[in-house]
Amino acid sequence: MKLIRILLNSSVFPILACALFLLIEPVSARQTVRKKFRGTVISRENEPVIGATVSVKGGPGTMTDNSGNFTIEAEEGASATITSIGFETKEIVLKGDEAVSVRLEKSYRNLNDVVVVGYGTVKKKDLTGSVALVNVGEAKKNVSYDVAKMLQGQAAGISVHGSGEPGGYVQIKIRGTTTFGNNSPLFVIDGVPVDAPYDFSPNDIESIQVLKDASAAAIYGSRAATGVIIITTRKGKQGPVRVNFNSYAGVQEVARKISLTDRAQYQQIVSAAETNAGLSLAPANDPANPSYVSNINTDWQKEGLKRGVIQDHNVGLSGGTESISYNASLGYFNQTGTQVGPQKYDRYTLNSNLQGKKGRFSYGVKAAYTQSHKGNYGATNGHAVFGGVVTSMLTAIPTMPVYDPSRLGGYGGSDQVKNRAISANVVGINNLVNDYSDRNRFLGNAWGELEIVKNLKYRINASFDRTDYENSHFEPRFDMGYYYLNTQYYMYLQYGHSKTSLLEHTLTYQLQKGKHKIDLLGGMTYQEDKNEWMAATAQDTADLNFKTFGAVARASAKGVTSWKGTAALYSMLGRINYNYDDRYLLTANFRRDGSSKFAPANRYGNFAGFAAAWNISNEKFLKLPSFISSLKLRGGYGVLGNQTALGWYDYQSYINNTTNYLFGDQLATGSTTVSVTDPTLKWESTTTTNVALDLGLFNEKLSFTAEYYNRLSKDIITAIPIPYSVGSFPQTLTTNAASLKNSGIEFTLTYKDNIGALNYSINANAYTLKNKVEKLGGKNNPVYGAGSKTEVGREVGELFGYKTDGIFQSQDEIAKHATQDQSGGIKPGDIKYKDIDGNGAITDADRTYLGSVIPKFYYGLNVSASYKNFDLSFFWQGNMGSKVNNGVYSALMAGQYGNAHTDELNYWTPTHTNTNVPRPLINDINNSRFSDRFVQSGSYVKLQNAQIGYTIPESTLGKTHVFRSLRVYLSGLNLVTITKYKGYDPDFISDGLFNRGFDYGSFPNPRTVMFGVQLGL
Repeated sequence: MKLIRILLNSSVFPILACALFLLIEPVSARQTVRKKFRGTVISRENEPVIGATVSVKGGPGTMTDNSGNFTIEAEEGASATITSIGFETKEIVLKGDEAVSVRLEKSYRNLNDVVVVGYGTVKKKDLTGSVALVNVGEAKKNVSYDVAKMLQGQAAGISVHGSGEPGGYVQIKIRGTTTFGNNSPLFVIDGVPVDAPYDFSPNDIESIQVLKDASAAAIYGSRAATGVIIITTRKGKQGPVRVNFNSYAGVQEVARKISLTDRAQYQQIVSAAETNAGLSLAPANDPANPSYVSNINTDWQKEGLKRGVIQDHNVGLSGGTESISYNASLGYFNQTGTQVGPQKYDRYTLNSNLQGKKGRFSYGVKAAYTQSHKGNYGATNGHAVFGGVVTSMLTAIPTMPVYDPSRLGGYGGSDQVKNRAISANVVGINNLVNDYSDRNRFLGNAWGELEIVKNLKYRINASFDRTDYENSHFEPRFDMGYYYLNTQYYMYLQYGHSKTSLLEHTLTYQLQKGKHKIDLLGGMTYQEDKNEWMAATAQDTADLNFKTFGAVARASAKGVTSWKGTAALYSMLGRINYNYDDRYLLTANFRRDGSSKFAPANRYGNFAGFAAAWNISNEKFLKLPSFISSLKLRGGYGVLGNQTALGWYDYQSYINNTTNYLFGDQLATGSTTVSVTDPTLKWESTTTTNVALDLGLFNEKLSFTAEYYNRLSKDIITAIPIPYSVGSFPQTLTTNAASLKNSGIEFTLTYKDNIGALNYSINANAYTLKNKVEKLGGKNNPVYGAGSKTEVGREVGELFGYKTDGIFQSQDEIAKHATQDQSGGIKPGDIKYKDIDGNGAITDADRTYLGSVIPKFYYGLNVSASYKNFDLSFFWQGNMGSKVNNGVYSALMAGQYGNAHTDELNYWTPTHTNTNVPRPLINDINNSRFSDRFVQSGSYVKLQNAQIGYTIPESTLGKTHVFRSLRVYLSGLNLVTITKYKGYDPDFISDGLFNRGFDYGSFPNPRTVMFGVQLGL
């Protein structure tokens, strides 16, 4: 709210308010004279809608031309209806003499809409598999550099977790965890598979479809086990040259602060902890000591956090004729962080598409280029920043100054004797250490399609994806106190590139005879991946400020390493779509993949998917109520493959040929196997089953889908322990061993209608997810994580620790309880733990499950409305039923030398016993055990986005003879969070697998307020 007040109090808003007031058209009196009315029909992206039908009840209709313009004769005040395939129908009132501008919203309920699926398209009404259609217009309101983050809460079955770090990683999963490797889905951009979409601008996206089951995704074979997200970027349309400019800029701040102790409170807690441990007081905290600190009271959240800036600017050019069309865009994105430091994320993007048709031959070319720079926080060599820069900032002691000119580097630090605290100065680290990643990426694609005979088409598609990257790290010499003393310059530099080449040949044939319609697809593909990098390090007392390795004279102070690898994937694919009388639908997919990552004997895997659908509403023998406009029952089954958990050469053993052995008194050279491998490694497989009901009511104004899914992943590649006597390093064997199961129910509801000039829509989705480990391999030994345990019969990464049973109040109570410390260190005021196994001693065996980190329920709600030239939208998102291991709170409640949460002030003393906070104790080994003390609810509800916009009337813009369309808007992100969680943000980033419920300092998602403009020329 502080950000909104800042903007409202600025001088910009009065000017904008006056300008908008003057631009609003006055209402004219209704007349009954017939006359000609002119107007233009545009899309939300300010593109002309060509061929839209404009009609007046009782009179002749017309269609828009290549510029979206129309002229129609009607009475003053008559109601006109505008319709176009793929758009919502809209009604307007014809009045006045000026031209009108009509914006159509895309329709996501039209059953004749074309949906992009693997290697083709299909009408929405003919879908048999589980495919989610994302409302791109709503998704784009969740501004982000990464399209994956935009998808949060936009479709059932998709879970997304991100952070506020500029350019930071975004976790995205479809229907749960299916492998112990990379669970991110496959992204396909304009037909080209890519590893991740964050290099490409979301501004260029036209549509997004999510393939969630095997019947829909099996056509992508081994790369589709974790789901497929198909992205189509904007293409040129027939008509004159159009220029579109989209821009927004805003400010960002951390939405909430954590309550930390100040100087006096911190000194109180630490002094109590030292007294309880029988230690003297730290000089800086002892009022009787000359070194007592009373003049420093650093608020590290105030000093370490700042207001960030986010901005995005994109200009596009499009047009074309019947034979060729084009679209090109140039974009710039910038985001500065909310933590003090020069770190930021910059990205320049260029995207172009060209397509055309000459007779029976169609063709297209795509070229996209991205250049990005990402500054990284808190990276140090040899000096750990415990918990990362967020946790270290919070635990930094308030008696340490931010700046200290007397120290090398100019930043403050703690003193080993005076403070006794290892305390990181994250402001100093962020400013002194220069760590960044640069990327240059090119994605090119060219295709040609020839209709050999009627309905038989051959298509060739070739693509090339290359990324060149540089990772650089430089540390000067500095002195930031105890532990954070760097006496040598350090430099690391890595250069590398990755290349993916893809060649695809496909044949398609369409046959329709009577009520029978068959679509056939067959093809073969070849993909080759190459990766290569070289890295160098240098460490010396010599001045390396020129950041060149030549400045280091000593060869022993420098090192170089490199890596190179190649992998290939050869595939054959096929699909059959059968449609009988729009009543019975059948889809069958098949793909055979061969990967060089497996030994020749296990190189190939076969993956197939089947789906069927029954359009019940099209049956003539069934008389459904008139309000039911569509009713479809569908189901699918299939198997998908996966190899993401596998390295490029994991099936091959490595030989050390410089091994020596002493035979008697003779030293002989030889070779030995370094690591043991499994040559029988084979494909992971995921079997999916789903059943769904699609329902449309009131001429599709209301649509509803309910779907049950079940996914069983087998032969999951994982590392199982092997005896040390084998002589392998590491002491694990990578093999097919584990099995996981995910199941749940998904719901999607959409309602769209209008009341006169008021158009509104409600889009809601929700889903459940149950995860179960079926097998872990070997002896099924459990996998332990950060306060978590994964074992057969339970969920992945379930929280696991001790259950507390209050606080010991007396020595007698300690004596009667199970032994917690054999050395007798337990005292009144310490945490009492439950003796789960009842053996009279608190051991590791008394740990138990403390909660699920997987929410029981996910949901998202989009509400949007427009009235005349105004539009308004809200997006709520959240989950329920999850638990979090709050590692940040644990660090702040440790009762050690670091700073503390104000909750720690409620610690136990002999005169203050009515509390659940134990006594602070330096070097404590009891109270700091992971227990339910640090388990908190991860449930939350967020107002992720709210936006209000105004479109300037066409009649006003027409006077400029320059502008075709203009919309301005004010938007807020992450405005409200309702949660009991005591961290910055319950929506945090983690490893996403065994430690997925562990928050140890994820960058909080910032609150954003921004102003935007959408302009058409």
